[in-house]
Amino acid sequence: MRYVVQPGDTMWSIAQKYGIDLNQLIMANPQITNPNLIYPGQIIIVPLPEENKKGGYQPHGPTKLPEVDEPYPEIRVEKPNPYYAQLLMEDYAGSVSEFTAINQYLYHYFDMNTRPQWHEVAELEEAISIVEMRHMEILAKLIFLLGGHPVYHDSHGVYWCGYYVAYLTSDPCAQLRADIQAEYKAIAQYQKRIYEINDCFVQANLARIIKDEELHARLFTEAHAKHCAKG
Repeated sequence: MRYVVQPGDTMWSIAQKYGIDLNQLIMANPQITNPNLIYPGQIIIVPLPEENKKGGYQPHGPTKLPEVDEPYPEIRVEKPNPYYAQLLMEDYAGSVSEFTAINQYLYHYFDMNTRPQWHEVAELEEAISIVEMRHMEILAKLIFLLGGHPVYHDSHGVYWCGYYVAYLTSDPCAQLRADIQAEYKAIAQYQKRIYEINDCFVQANLARIIKDEELHARLFTEAHAKHCAKG
């Protein structure tokens, strides 16, 4: 299909909007010599998947999110265990948690989006925050099943606070470094939690979440290398 470039569009954002691979979009537009430079009003070709051409595709529907292409396990537990529920509260709303990640990435999205050259990375921040919301929902359901209550505090009963967020206002490269660090801390914490919780269903869910976090760490690292490398 023919697409008219809108203000703020990038090749990456258009590929995300239509759920196609970025390289596929670039290859469909050989007339564009520099994919990093497109302008409003420009016509590009969007190679829609066959099922979209048949009328089942909604151009403004959900975009492809940055998560591993693997189903999430069934959300269940072997049996209620309030102690396990308490442990998961740390991952749910502690200083290193899904709640912190959601708020940090959303703030970075808001801040980066004020700079046209950072719109592509801003959209990545927003998309990853949405995946973290899915993780938070999984944790909340597990906490309920284990016999806990997913209010916004850590395993010690300390309520979540906005100072957990690494704001780093007006410094996108520092924000990306903080995001990379946050992902690796989350991975390490989930690995510890798998060791502590002897419930095969909870372990399976945490292992699946780790795969998404590893993808996020890689995407943030690639964005930092692309936009912040000196040379």
